[in-house]
Amino acid sequence: MWVLIGCNAQNDSRDHNDKLKSQSIVAIKEAAIKGQMKGMEVPLKSTYSKVVEVYGEPKGISNEECWTYSFGHSKSEADFYFSHDSCGEDHNVLKPETILNKISVPVESLQIQMTAEDVKLALGKPDKEYWNEAYDGYYLIYDLDQYHLVFFAKEKTDPINISRVQVISTS
Repeated sequence: MWVLIGCNAQNDSRDHNDKLKSQSIVAIKEAAIKGQMKGMEVPLKSTYSKVVEVYGEPKGISNEECWTYSFGHSKSEADFYFSHDSCGEDHNVLKPETILNKISVPVESLQIQMTAEDVKLALGKPDKEYWNEAYDGYYLIYDLDQYHLVFFAKEKTDPINISRVQVISTS
């Protein structure tokens, strides 16, 4: 009798944790629909000066495939990407009025651990799902009208552990 009760309690606890994880993933999507990253004060389409005002000066500004991004802000683990022609003459320079069009956060900052399967159970089949050998990563992409919600895994593991979540403006 004890064994059955113990097993049922474990199953109930696991079901409860799975339900909370699903609710957290859905909350990430609900924020992304509004152009926001869950838990972040600054939405997409804000200016670089607003990001600095809220999260502090970055430790650095860098370039990635014609995107310019700031990283190492004192009050956030997020990387903030801006609509800036970083392939031009002004490498690693962001003007105060430059517009934020992508926020990328490590999954730990969302206080949740998730796998690709967890995401698909919570949100359904993604609009795109693929391994990108060139960039060495796995992507689950959900199209949300004006935004994309991207779940990214850096390594091929079983299960596939999501390491970053991104919300990206499509305009």
